[in-house]
Amino acid sequence: MTVAHGPVVIRRRLGHVLKQLRVGRDLQLSQVARQLEVSPSKLSRIETGQVEPKLRDVRDLLETYRATDDVRRQVMDWAGEAKSPGWWQPFTSAITVSDLDMLISLETEARAKYGFSLPVPGLLQTEAYALTTLAGALPDQPAPERRRFVDIRLGRQEVIAVDREDVPPLELHAVLDEVALHRCEDRDVLDEQLHELVRRSEQPNITLQVLPLARGWTPASSTFSIFEPRDPVTDWPVVNVESTGDDTYVDATDDVALYQAIWRAVTDRALDPERSRELISSLARR
Repeated sequence: MTVAHGPVVIRRRLGHVLKQLRVGRDLQLSQVARQLEVSPSKLSRIETGQVEPKLRDVRDLLETYRATDDVRRQVMDWAGEAKSPGWWQPFTSAITVSDLDMLISLETEARAKYGFSLPVPGLLQTEAYALTTLAGALPDQPAPERRRFVDIRLGRQEVIAVDREDVPPLELHAVLDEVALHRCEDRDVLDEQLHELVRRSEQPNITLQVLPLARGWTPASSTFSIFEPRDPVTDWPVVNVESTGDDTYVDATDDVALYQAIWRAVTDRALDPERSRELISSLARR
């Protein structure tokens, strides 16, 4: 099993709690920085989860904020988990490190992921389909680089496995643009992928819908995903918006609410899961 922890999400969680403790003591970053003889920018990066925190720094901050024993134990556990590299590392030069690090961490730590996708989502791709799509998306990358990317993509799928051992499997609700059911240069690869979608749609933790071409346009102009946390007390919803360059990640309340509204509009236009399964089956050659 490749599923472990999502270090980026854990760093953000840890930093959020440390900031709450500081604010609860009515302390400014500059005051804490002077007391611990570190720079305010370093403490800011720890609070925003931008850096891997050193255990000594975390202990000093917890001592400064006079955290309770329970909080200290939990935060120190997170600090240890945040230092563990993800199973997908090291990265290849074909991968934007920050994007993939955040994406896999979110998938690993989330309770649910739902969103709209123009291609078949990575969590549902077959090996052959992934190789074909990446050959088109990364034509200048050497074959070994693309192979590493495919292996990572397939490894990500452990989070939706019904026999996931660490926590319940990720609940995945995906709406596919119908174009995803047609765009592939190899018909055999496409057929295999369509059959895989039908199989996956029967899993209890996966809901699959198709947005037919005949339903017209929706507010969704690109692939996006909304991640719902397992524990809303320690984590919060995050939206991933895919693009040709670097992906965008937003977690401001208003931004998340906007994408939730777009999601509702997309699902309202899409076929229900049963009719979606029938459509996919009809397009696959037997």
